[in-house]
Amino acid sequence: MATAIFDSGYYSKIRFINTKHETLFSLENPTHVDSVPHWFTNTVKLSAPTMQSEINTGWIIAGTLEVTSHLGESYLTLWLHTKRSFYSSLILLIASLLITYFILQTIFKPLKAVEKQALLVTRKRFTLNNKVPLAHELRIVTKAINNMVLNLQSTFDSLAKQTQALTNAVYSDPLTGLGNRKSFENYFNAVTHSITSERPMTATMVTLPSLVNINRTLSYQRGDEYVTDVAKILKLSLAELNNYRLCRINGSTFVFIAPYDITFLYNLHANLIDLFSQKQHSSHNNGYARLASINVEKSLTLSHLLSSLDTKCTIGESTIDANIDNKIVFSVEEWQKIIQSIINSGEVSFSVQPVKKSNTEFTQCYFEVFTHFIYNNEKINNSHLFAMAEKLNLTEELDKKLIRDFINIKMQYPEDKFALNISKSSLYSPEFIQWLGAFSQHYPCLKNNLIFELHELSLLSNIRVAALHIDAIKEVGISVCVEHFGTSLTSFKYLHGLDIEYVKIDGSYIQDLIDNPQSRFYIQTVNNICHGFGIKVLACLIEKPETLNILESLGCDGVQGNLICSASQVINIIDENTNKKFTFHPNVLEFCK
Repeated sequence: MATAIFDSGYYSKIRFINTKHETLFSLENPTHVDSVPHWFTNTVKLSAPTMQSEINTGWIIAGTLEVTSHLGESYLTLWLHTKRSFYSSLILLIASLLITYFILQTIFKPLKAVEKQALLVTRKRFTLNNKVPLAHELRIVTKAINNMVLNLQSTFDSLAKQTQALTNAVYSDPLTGLGNRKSFENYFNAVTHSITSERPMTATMVTLPSLVNINRTLSYQRGDEYVTDVAKILKLSLAELNNYRLCRINGSTFVFIAPYDITFLYNLHANLIDLFSQKQHSSHNNGYARLASINVEKSLTLSHLLSSLDTKCTIGESTIDANIDNKIVFSVEEWQKIIQSIINSGEVSFSVQPVKKSNTEFTQCYFEVFTHFIYNNEKINNSHLFAMAEKLNLTEELDKKLIRDFINIKMQYPEDKFALNISKSSLYSPEFIQWLGAFSQHYPCLKNNLIFELHELSLLSNIRVAALHIDAIKEVGISVCVEHFGTSLTSFKYLHGLDIEYVKIDGSYIQDLIDNPQSRFYIQTVNNICHGFGIKVLACLIEKPETLNILESLGCDGVQGNLICSASQVINIIDENTNKKFTFHPNVLEFCK
């Protein structure tokens, strides 16, 4: 009977003990249930009740029967309940997380948009956040930032228009958009001090001898068309040069000055004369245009220069000298050979000039680096070299050569800031940007305290692409400075969207600063605009203490010029004690950290 009851499975143990406490029989069932995992039964401990009953025969007690309940049903019920609770909790957790995620998305998505908007403002890009969030606090923050952006944009536009109006009135020719006589005078005074045998300068005058006749016999409108046609020809022809200044100094006279010797410009002048002859027709009774050039000497005054050029144009003395030996004018093949030789194994020497922080004695903004390429033990004119490299699509390789050779100096002076001039071709080349990123991985010192100086005219070729590539340069860790700022005589609006650290005002605005209140007003406005964007303003070509005092009082952040410290060559040394290979002139070392 006990076996039958035990086999029914309701009990885990049955034991009969007699009066002498002897176990007469004992039956046990395993506590494990197949549907319940072992780890669960081992983890969750349940206590089964044990009941006792006395067994007697008549009046005689035979013993005690102990019966312990089986826990299988309890474990199974508990396990099934636990599983149901777990899955229900899991579903609730997932649902709660999803709801929380969407709530946080609703909160943080507008915050992300506000963060992006604020970041774009630091990059001089004014964008409005049109998606106003539902949350009251976020809506207030978004509207406040939108108002701030609108105010910044309005201030910037107002100052830019004001400065542009001043530039147009003082320095710009209204018909052609070129610089006027005042602009040319300032530029001439700014560049003549730097003329050397290695850095020649050529001035070219183009006169329109038939302009008076066309104005009188046809109309002033036809005369204006005549002037603008010549201006277009000159702009297109001069576009191949890396650096020049073209101005219309009076009604019928254009002048351009460029850092090349007259021999190098031989082909350019010849092409201009051919273009002028092709344009000539019957209304040009005195000829379409006359052209004359001279090498600019350091001691030459502006009045003497213009007088000499005007005389040559008047008497019809062409700049093209038939006696020039064609051997002096290198062919394209010869230039390609020279440039390839420089890229492959040429020597590069460097000079540096400090840009000093205003109102300090020897605190640097950075050192501007000047490059000198050497071929056959002679320095090559950089203007000639890069102009021909541009024609031969080798400018990027020259810039790479410059960076590779300069890296040794940068590694020795990692805490000092240096600025390298980068060409227009490299700025717009995705391949160069990729190379720069890869090269900086091998030489991490490029990622700190390095600046690229870019010519303003280079940026204006394609502002959108330039802005993208400047962002890529910034991602490498290299800062950007726009040099010759104000050269283009265009609106400052192009600064909107450029993530740059510095602008360096063109030297032509510095030369007449003492006597010209308009130049002072221009520089003050540049400071107001740029400082509003977090851009530092630098001034160069400072030769007089009075000029330095004015610039510092106007708020310029950095100053550069021979008054502060002249450029000096980087000196190669061998110092076993300090393991140094390069050093600077003592005057320059005072600015080193």
